[in-house]
Amino acid sequence: MLDGRRPVRANLYAGEVSSTDDETRPPGQGWSLGADGFSKAFWLFMTVVLVVIGVILLTSGYVGYGGMLLVLGGAAFVNVLP
Repeated sequence: MLDGRRPVRANLYAGEVSSTDDETRPPGQGWSLGADGFSKAFWLFMTVVLVVIGVILLTSGYVGYGGMLLVLGGAAFVNVLP
């Protein structure tokens, strides 16, 4: 409390912690580092890397990990779209 912030309320029975202040919310412009912080070339590179490793894992029999990397590759590709 010495730094001027309000105390945090804790509901110990439910395991929830809620702040009495809005300091935990991101600023109005979003987080300081997001998808816009990287170039489209980076996201295309990440897409290719994730898809290639995903296919390698799928062909090796690691279906869960391979599928997850393909999904992540698709999520990275969304940032390449205009």
